[in-house]
Amino acid sequence: MPRPGRLTLLGMLTLALVTLAAAATPAAAALRSGTLLTMRFTNNSDRDLTLGQINYSGCPINPPNRIDAGTTVSWTFNACTDSRGNVGTAAFNIYRETGQVNLRWDAPLVGAASYTATAPSGYVISHSGGQGVDPTVNFTFDCNSKTCDGIPDSWKQNGIYINPTDGSAHTQAAPGLKFINLPAMGASVDKPDIFVQVDWMADATHSHALAPEAIKRVVDAFANSPYHRHSPSTGINLHVDAGPDSILDFATDKTWGDLSTARKLTETKNLGTSVNGLYQWDAFNKIKTETGGFKSTGRAPIFHYAISAHNLEPDSVSSGIAPTPGSDLIVSLGSFDKQVGTVSEQAGTFMHELGHNLNLEHGGNDNVNHKPQYYSVMNYAYQMGLTSGTTTGNMDFSRQSSALNENSLNERSYPSSTGNYDLKHYCANSGNGAFVTVPAADQQVDWNCDGQISQTTVSYDVNNDGQHTQLTGWDDWGNLLLRVGSIGTSASGTMPAPTTENEMTPADEAMNEGLDTTPPVTEAMTTPRPDRHGVHHSPLTVTLTATDDLSGVARTEYNLDGRGWKEYTSAFTVCGDGKHRLLFRSVDHAQNHEETKSLGIVIETHGHGNGHGQHGNGHGQHGQHGNGQGHGQHGNGHGHGQHGNGHGHS
Repeated sequence: MPRPGRLTLLGMLTLALVTLAAAATPAAAALRSGTLLTMRFTNNSDRDLTLGQINYSGCPINPPNRIDAGTTVSWTFNACTDSRGNVGTAAFNIYRETGQVNLRWDAPLVGAASYTATAPSGYVISHSGGQGVDPTVNFTFDCNSKTCDGIPDSWKQNGIYINPTDGSAHTQAAPGLKFINLPAMGASVDKPDIFVQVDWMADATHSHALAPEAIKRVVDAFANSPYHRHSPSTGINLHVDAGPDSILDFATDKTWGDLSTARKLTETKNLGTSVNGLYQWDAFNKIKTETGGFKSTGRAPIFHYAISAHNLEPDSVSSGIAPTPGSDLIVSLGSFDKQVGTVSEQAGTFMHELGHNLNLEHGGNDNVNHKPQYYSVMNYAYQMGLTSGTTTGNMDFSRQSSALNENSLNERSYPSSTGNYDLKHYCANSGNGAFVTVPAADQQVDWNCDGQISQTTVSYDVNNDGQHTQLTGWDDWGNLLLRVGSIGTSASGTMPAPTTENEMTPADEAMNEGLDTTPPVTEAMTTPRPDRHGVHHSPLTVTLTATDDLSGVARTEYNLDGRGWKEYTSAFTVCGDGKHRLLFRSVDHAQNHEETKSLGIVIETHGHGNGHGQHGNGHGQHGQHGNGQGHGQHGNGHGHGQHGNGHGHS
C-alpha cells in the first residue's frame, strides 16, 4: 500500500496530465490566452506621450515611441518561446509633466490575464478587455476634467476645500481648510477656465495695480480665442482677481468683492536678484508664502499667482518674467511709461508672461524673436499690442503656423493673419527705429527695404538676429497647456527654478516703430538758380532732398524728359537748350508713396536761330541791348523774340 506522500505526488502528476489534455480540447480553449497580446492605447488628453522604460517577455511588434494627444495606437506582443506568455511593464513620459503613465500586463498562455494602469494627479486612465484567445486590451488615458484645464468638474460645480499646507483637496469643511467658491467665480464645466490672482505694489506716488481696461483686453482676448480642444465651443474663461474692486464679470461689471484675496504690497524698487543672468525667485516666494500671502489662500492648485511690481533685480529694466511652463509670473513696468506702463504695455506684458506660464516662448515653440509672420504678444514686435488698420493695442496669441524663408522672400506676398494684423519687419536704415510697420492692406512687403517691390525673391535678415534662416510659425492657441505649474496638482506651490531673464525692455520697445501713414516729402533744388524769368542760361545741377518723420525714406526716384524712372543717388546735371520736364517722388519704409511732383526747366544758352517767340533768337529793329537789327529785346538774329542776343537798335 503506497505511503500518503507518494499518493499525493501521483495525484498531482495525474491532475497535471488531465489539465494538459483538457487544454487541448475546444472547451478549454476559452481559458487559453494564446501567444499574442494586442494593446490599443487611446490618448484623449491634451499631452503627447513618449516611451520611457519598457520591460517585457516575448517579442514585441512595433511598440510606439510616441502617442500624440488625440490619437489611438496599437501594438502587439508575441510570447514566442517564453512559457510565461506575455508579461511586462511600460512607462510613458507625459509632455511637460514629471509624472508618468505606467502600464503592467500579465497575459499567460493559459488562464486569465491581469492588467494595471496608473496616471499622475490631474489625469485618469482605465482599461477594458484583454481576455480570451489572443486578446486585445484597451487603455484610455484622459484628463481629470472635461476641458483638460486641470480643474476637476466637481470642483467647478460645487467648489472645493483646499488645505493650504499641502494643497490637498477635500469635499467637507474642516479646521484649516479654505473653501474656493469656483461656481461664484464663474467657473464652467463646458469651457476651460484659467484663474489668476494679481497682487500689486504701490506707494504714495504711484500704484502698479493693473488698469481695468488692461485686464479687460486680456480677458476678451481669451474669450474670443479659437481655442476649442475638449470644449463644445471656442474660447477660454480668464478670471483675474486683482483686488476686491476689480471686475469679476465685465458683462455686468460685477466686482470680486469678498471673493477676492488679492492684496496691495509694499512698494520696493527691486523684487529679487539675479545670478549669472538667472532670476532668483526667493523674494517673490517670500511674499507668496508669508502669513496672509497667496499660499495661505489655498488657491495654489487652481490659480496662477502674479505680482505687479516695480522692477526685478537691480539694474534690470525688463517688463517681467515667468517660467515656461509654470504658474507664477511677474509684471515689472517700473521703467516704462510713468513708472507703471500704458494700458497697452500692461495688457501686453500681463498676457505675455501668462503665455510663458502656458508653455509659449518668444517664437511660439522656440525663442527666435521678432518673426514678422508670428502675430503674437509673445513676439517682442507685438508684445505691446498688434495693429489692424488704425486700431492699435490688440491683444492676441498667434492663431496659425506659417513659415518665412529669409533666403527666398516673396515681396509680392503678404503673410496673412486671421486678425488681419499689420506686420513689423526689420529695416537696417529705417528712421526712428528698426522694425517698421507695413499695413496688411498693402498685401505686399518690401522685405529688403530698397523702396520697391521686386518681381523675384530677395534675401534679408527680417528679424535682425544676424542670420538668414527659415523662420517657423506656431499656432499658440492650438498648443496652449492649461494644466501647468501647480495647477491641477496636490501642491501648495513650489518655488520656480532660476529663470533666464530675457524679457522686453524700453529699448526693445523703442525699436518698434508705430503706424506710419504719412508719405515722405521731396524737394528739388537747381544750381545755379534761374533768372527772374525762370530761365537758366547754362547747364544746371538738380539736387533732390527727401524727408520722412517716422519710418524713414526708402527710395527717391526721378524721370527726366520721359526717359524712364531712375533711383536718385546723387545730384545730376540737366543740359540742352529748350524745355525739360522733371518728375520725382519718394517712398518710405512703411510703403507710403508720395504723389509724383513735377518741375519745368527752361535752358537758354548763347546761340543762333530763327524764331519769333520769346526767348528766341530774332533779327529786328529797335531791339534793346541787341547787336544788329530787329525789334526783339536781347534778340540774336532774325525775329521778334525777347531776351535774345541780336542786332538791333537800342
